[in-house]
Order: sequence, then C-alpha cells, then structure tokens
Amino acid sequence: MRPHAVFRRLALTTVAAGLTLTGLALPARAADDLELAYVGILGPETVTVVNGQSKTVRFDLYNLGAAAEDVVLTFGSAARPISADLGFTAPAGCEQNTCAIGDLKAGERRSVKFTLKPAAAGAADPAGNLALSTSVGGRASDETSITVVRTDKGGADLEVADLADLKLGPGESADVPVAIHNSGSKDVKALGLLVMAPLGVTPVLNYSNCEPDRELGGFVCVFNETLAAGGSFALPEATPLRVTVPMGTAGPYDYPVYVAAIGLADRYVFDFAKRTAGAAGRELELETVASVSAAEPEVADDLNKDDNAALFSVTVPKTNADSAAVGGVFSGAVGDSSTVKVGVRNLGPSATIPASVGWIQYAHVKLPAGVRLTRLDERCLPGTSPTDIDEDFANLPDDVGLVDGAGLPEGAGPSEGVDLSGITNLVCLVVESVPGNGRHLFSLSAEIVDAAEYKAGFVKVDGGVQDSKSGNDRAALTVELTAGGGGGGLPITGAPAGLVGAGGAVLLVMGVIAYRSARRRRIVTVVE
Repeated sequence: MRPHAVFRRLALTTVAAGLTLTGLALPARAADDLELAYVGILGPETVTVVNGQSKTVRFDLYNLGAAAEDVVLTFGSAARPISADLGFTAPAGCEQNTCAIGDLKAGERRSVKFTLKPAAAGAADPAGNLALSTSVGGRASDETSITVVRTDKGGADLEVADLADLKLGPGESADVPVAIHNSGSKDVKALGLLVMAPLGVTPVLNYSNCEPDRELGGFVCVFNETLAAGGSFALPEATPLRVTVPMGTAGPYDYPVYVAAIGLADRYVFDFAKRTAGAAGRELELETVASVSAAEPEVADDLNKDDNAALFSVTVPKTNADSAAVGGVFSGAVGDSSTVKVGVRNLGPSATIPASVGWIQYAHVKLPAGVRLTRLDERCLPGTSPTDIDEDFANLPDDVGLVDGAGLPEGAGPSEGVDLSGITNLVCLVVESVPGNGRHLFSLSAEIVDAAEYKAGFVKVDGGVQDSKSGNDRAALTVELTAGGGGGGLPITGAPAGLVGAGGAVLLVMGVIAYRSARRRRIVTVVE
C-alpha cells in the first residue's frame, strides 16, 4: 500500500472515530429509544498480538444519547468467555472483567485501555474473539467484539500516546505534547506524522519538513530517522505542535483534532524531500525518549494501524451568534414552477457551532397555501423539527433532493414518479458552522396551483444557546402571482423558534441526511 493511501486510510479511520463529535454517527440500536442514553463502543475490529509479548489496546466509549448514569463496561460473557490463552488483563479498578465507568454526559467520550499477552508460540488457535458490552442503569446498551490475531512473525507497531483535551477561547493557543512509540519487534526507518483539525481549530506546523495536504485536509510532516523496536520519539519543546483557535470560532463546542503516525518507505521520503527542498523555516525535530539498538531492516507493515492515531478535543466556551431567518417568494403564473432559496443568515459576531450529539441548527419551513412541492433540498425532510419527522421520510427516494443544492433551472418539473404534494412542513438541517455574516440556504421548488386564497408560510430558525435575539428568527414565505413567472424574495422577520429536543433524534435525522447526501456535493455556505 502506498504511503499516501495509508495516510488516507488513517484519516478516514480517525474521522470515523470522531463522527460522534460532529453528530453524524448513530448505531442502529439507538433509534429504538431516542430519549435514552446510549453508550457506544468505538474500537478496533482486529488487534494483532505477537505471541509472548504484551500489547495495550485502546478504545473509546461514547454517550450518543441523553445523560447516562451508572455506566458499566463488561469484557466477555457467560456465553462468550475470554480464552485464558489471550493473557487478558482488564483496566485498573475493574473487578472480574466488569468495570464501573460511572456517569457520562451527553456526547461525552471516555478512553479505556486493556492489555493482552498471549501464550508463547504453539497455541492451537491463532485467533480469538474478545466480547465487549455496555449497560446504562442495568439496561443493555451496546455490544461488539474484537478479533485477536496471534502471530510469531512480529513486525513494527507504532502507537501514538494519549493526548489530553484542551480548553481554549477564540484567539488562544497551546502546545500539544506528541509522543510516538514502536511497541513492535522491528524498526521503522522513517516516520510520517499526520495532523488534522477538520472543524475549525488550526494546527500550527510552520516547519520546513511539514506541508499542507489538501486531499487529506491536514498537514503531513516527514522525519528521516529510525525509530527502533521498543523505542519512543517525542516532539521537543523547542519545535512543538501548536493548535490555535481563530477569532470568531464558535462555542460552546468540542473541536476534534487528530494526530496519526505511520512508517514510510524510502521512495516517499525521497519524493517529499524533493518537493520541500529549500522550504523556509526551521525543521520540526524528534527527540529520543527511549531506544533499543537494532539493525535497519526494510520497513515492515504495521501490525495495528488503529492505534497509530490519537484523538483529542479543544473545548471552546460559549460565544454569541445572531441567527436570522431568510424567507422568500414563490413567483409566477398559475401552473409555473418556482424555486426559492431560504434558510439562515448569521449576523455574528462569531460563527455558529457545528452539529453535535446534543444539538443541531435547523430551519422549520412552512409552505404557503397555493403551492405544490415538487423538489426539496437534500438537507430537508418532511417534519417540523429534528424530533418531529414524518414517519414516512425513509421512503423518499434518493433523487428527490436537488443534485447540488444550487437550485433548478426555470420550469424544472417534479421528480419522476414521486408525489410530494402532501408535504406542507419541512425541517432543513444546518450541519456546518456558518461564519459571521454568512448564509446557509436550502433550495425548494414548487408548482403554483390554482387556489382561491393564498395563505403565507414561514421560515423559522433555531439559533440555539448562541442566539439571544429572537426578533429575527422568523421570515415570511409567500406566493406572488405574475404573468411571467420567476422567483426570489427577501426575508421578513418575526417570532422566535423553539429548542431542539433529544440528541438521539438529532443524530437519527442527520444520519438520513448524510445517507441521501453521500453521492452529492454539499450546500455552499456563502460569506458576504
């Protein structure tokens, strides 16, 4: 596998690990009890362990629902006992493979570690399964298993040490102590370090051996130094990884940051050095923490890529953002199709917070009388809020949503074979952060029908805890009969919106939106 492909795999793995922070992941089981706490297990599917050697395994517990009390983690079960050959040791403080985790707030993440030290070579079964389960208040929550693969061959095994969460306000920054350990039995000839902060926090890596990678959305730094088996490297204080929170960043929010390491082949190191030759700035260094003398064999595949990455969050406190509704006018003659763009405008001063486990910004769109919906935006579903979605929403085909969220050409008709005429209320989700003086709009198309009276609809936005000004949370959505058709409109302010309900419902709706959006471009947030 090429180094860049491995970097991409690590990026996808770590992004998946942080999806609960951005509100786009929800186990199917959680949909059954939206009001309840749901503590999910997010860990590696497979762990490779060298026979006779100890291996520390790290995974996370995520509370994807309401606040959870009396959370218990259990390893193994009566039906699926842990094989003694695996040399399993539960985390400190656990009794008989049962761990009392305590309470978890909605959206809280808790890291857990256990160790394996399988028997020496000659075991009859080279693989085993380790069952894990969680319960909340004595009620079963999540369950999964990790496949343990045993080997006598050995290899390199990079691990990124745990990283502590930070609390920073807009304009503040802090250094991040990064340490990388090779717990395997073979050396790594050269190292690559990947740092990603996809939602707003900015990594500062102004070093000659680091370069931005637009495809990965982060930075890649290359170190042409050997990390011996059993050795550790760390970034020294003189050349740290630094993260900063730009002014205008929204809060309250926990912004994920990912740090990953990988062993590199000579060719990638050569190509990188050629690309960055003559780059300005000092070089990002590594200092040896512990080392074991060994020859320099060819780089071996990493035995366990899941622990090559570590996740931490940067908590930004509450900031203010005034969300105003953007309405519109369906304009045209009877029988015409008209498209409007409605949604939210952020009057600032800070950006709005992105979606999270517990909250997501949305707009409730009430269609005016006298129109028949023919197309809806890919981020909109029938309903009035994320906790009040039409039960038939899952039956809407993928092609109902607009192809790119940019509107339809004049005169465009309805989706073939799809009848949307019964839909009068829509909930449209604002997943991304909207910058100050930016807009997030949704395109809706409708046919103007013959009706005796036209009753105005509305667009009502929920600005959440950041929005203390309610007078502009509502705008009109009307119909204007003309001889020639057309579209457009300006917002009219009105009454405030309510708060979003249970976090589980938010995640469920966002999952549907993500599924329908998977093969499409995202809506563009406009900054004026």
